[in-house]
Parts: sequence; structure tokens; C-alpha cells
Amino acid sequence: MRAVLLFALLSTSLPSNLEDPAAAGGYTLVVSASNPVKSIKRRELARIFLKKVTRWDDGLTVAPVDQSARTTVRSAFTRDVMRTEGLGQLSGVVSYWQQQVYSGTGAPPPIKDGDTEVLAFVAANRGAIGYVSAGTNLEGVRILKLEE
Repeated sequence: MRAVLLFALLSTSLPSNLEDPAAAGGYTLVVSASNPVKSIKRRELARIFLKKVTRWDDGLTVAPVDQSARTTVRSAFTRDVMRTEGLGQLSGVVSYWQQQVYSGTGAPPPIKDGDTEVLAFVAANRGAIGYVSAGTNLEGVRILKLEE
């Protein structure tokens, strides 16, 4: 009986973010509160941040926003998401964008200095998508669930 009670208490106190791979990775995906998308597959997310996918399903232009390379959240996001495109290290992503810029075929997403700036950008742009440190106050935006 004690074991059952202990298990019941422990299982109700486990963090609910364990269901979301992004939160377990140390970051939270966010979109505008008016964006109807509820979840996204990891590979599609990587393609959005490489600007290989440029529109949401409803036709709205996607506006990804990155964090500074100096932030730990950028490292976590890159390691976790960009690996699906063979770019699991920040240096690989930087190299990809250098090639795109040099060849005249693309420009990287805008870079913000931290969570506050990303949240402001995402809240102000219906098509925006970004990531912030897990545990950040998410007022004005909505969490986007990451799927495998």
C-alpha cells in the first residue's frame, strides 16, 4: 500500500514538460498567439530555420528568429534540431549560412540577443517562430509542441 501511495505521489509531481522533447532539451518553441499551428516535426523545424520551408500551411510567410551564438539556448536548439539536416554543431550552421550569403541564394534568420527580444519579435509577427530558454515567462506568445 505504501509503495502504491508513494508511486502515485511521485507520478503526479513529475514535470509535464517531459512530454515535450524541446522542453527536455532546455528550450521552448514559441509562435505568435494568433498562429494556429499547435505542433511541428523536428525535421520541418530545421528546414524552417534553414529557410528551406518558407510558408506555414495557411500560406503565411514563416519568419524564424535565432538567438545569439553566445547563448546556451542557441547551442541546445542547434544540437537538438539542426542535427536532422546534418548540422548539429553551431559551426555547421554558420558555415551553411556563409555559403548561402556568398552564393547570393539566402540570408540567415534575424538574430536576437536573448529571450526577451525573441519573445517581442514573435509576439509582434504572426508568422514568426523562435525558441527561448525553458522556464521563460511566455506572455504574449504560445508554445509550439515539438514532435519527432
